[in-house]
Amino acid sequence: MIRCLPTNLTDIDVYHLVRKWITGGLSNVMHRVNRSGIDFIKRIQYDKDNKKVTVLTTDHRITHVVGVDFNSLYPSVMSSEQHKFIKYTNDKMYMCGSQTGKIMGNDDHSKQTIQRIINSKKRFTENGQLFIAEVKGHIDQNYINDYINFPPILRNYEFTTDERTIGSYMFNHMKNNNVKTDQKQRKLTNLTSTMGEYMAFSSYYLWFLIDDCHFIIDDVKQIVLFNKHDQFNSFIKEFTKNRIEAKLDENKGQEQFFKIVMNSSYGSDGMNTEKYHKVKIMNKKQTERAIRSNAFMDEQKISEDSYLVQMNPENCSCKTPLQVAFFVLDNAKYWYLNFIYNFMYKCLDMNRIHFIEGDTDSAYWAISGNPNEDFTQQFNAVINDREFYNDNAKYYFPTIRGDVYDEKKILGLAIERQGISMIALAPKNYMIETNYNGNSKIKLKGVNQKTNKITKAQIVDCINEGKITKCTNMRLGQKNHQMSQLSIEKNGITGIHTKAIVLENQSCCPFIFGLQSKDYSFQDN
Repeated sequence: MIRCLPTNLTDIDVYHLVRKWITGGLSNVMHRVNRSGIDFIKRIQYDKDNKKVTVLTTDHRITHVVGVDFNSLYPSVMSSEQHKFIKYTNDKMYMCGSQTGKIMGNDDHSKQTIQRIINSKKRFTENGQLFIAEVKGHIDQNYINDYINFPPILRNYEFTTDERTIGSYMFNHMKNNNVKTDQKQRKLTNLTSTMGEYMAFSSYYLWFLIDDCHFIIDDVKQIVLFNKHDQFNSFIKEFTKNRIEAKLDENKGQEQFFKIVMNSSYGSDGMNTEKYHKVKIMNKKQTERAIRSNAFMDEQKISEDSYLVQMNPENCSCKTPLQVAFFVLDNAKYWYLNFIYNFMYKCLDMNRIHFIEGDTDSAYWAISGNPNEDFTQQFNAVINDREFYNDNAKYYFPTIRGDVYDEKKILGLAIERQGISMIALAPKNYMIETNYNGNSKIKLKGVNQKTNKITKAQIVDCINEGKITKCTNMRLGQKNHQMSQLSIEKNGITGIHTKAIVLENQSCCPFIFGLQSKDYSFQDN
């Protein structure tokens, strides 16, 4: 194809593979209660001999919390902009084009061929082959403790919300509040293995896991090959520049326009636009014939001789290059993890830091810094390799005060919010105290905070007393051609977190293949 631009998938099996393993941005919580001067940094440790996980409380008292936010993460990872911390394919993330091949791992020879493609040294050159590989694997047990505090395999995991799986603390909290347990759930979370299943990864993400996370491939099922291109670069750079100019001109409408266009530019490729049913208006005779068809689904009478008839078509088509959305989402995970493991772990004392909460393009950290400085000290007191930090921070963080172009640079990030404490009950449900006057920023997904007064006390009560707070949302609805305002009561603050095993000390441990909740415990200092 011209310039290797993407075309729609034509292989139905590849379509199903890509559709199944498209996963959005991670939203997770590792440590729920983080109060300056009161709580301590915690470390999760895995005992490979006894197959046990223990949360250890260190002597490092929390001084503040810091949240970082990646600049336009999805546009950045599809920009193919060069960056020092990308060690593959000429220091940039190419975007996938069209499918050029597929190899099934049906025998030893084909499996070896797939492994050779994945592990080819060409990945460090411009000739690296882009692919989606379906593999089964795990992080080497000798190195799990290097990654268990933020496991790098971000994938959907299906589990049952029983006591054996999610632990007695969260199970009892759900039971006490009449929330259904023993239910099947499939959620995106942090893992140390593919949990005995085959999972699909894009090339950059899988290379990162192999090269930087001691990921061992146990078996390969298939690999789908794609050509590559960098043709989105000019679009992203131009719209980034336009957005910054609109910001400088204080044109909020135009700034928001460019932001939305960039952030949603890949989204249409991942939308489920296939039509799985057709609805037609038919008369009585046509409806009777349709009912006898194998494709018939439902009908509803709308007048004396007119019916709405729903049919299930025999075929549907994919009209978007689905692989583009897969690569954007996987490249975003790679870039998120790359910052943590190839920047933070290289120059910061991670024994004095723990992950609190993250949401797609942001990450909040509790830090044991300098108790004599205020909460705006960022990472300064925990830098243990000053030379590395000074040489490389500029590739991520803004370095020129007041320069919006530098602040919003592609593949960069910035400090989103700082505070003296943070309570994160569950993904997308947290409170951060932003200054010493007690001002708080509360995030609560699915609840209109303009009509519901959410307070710090309610969040604290959820932790201390297991209280669930009811909220009321208002929306418009239509019935019999009349618009009405509907009042919907729902559980607002629930404190329910099932993406990890929540312990009584409010630490949340990742699921590990072969372990049950009884294998997890904690020790206080």
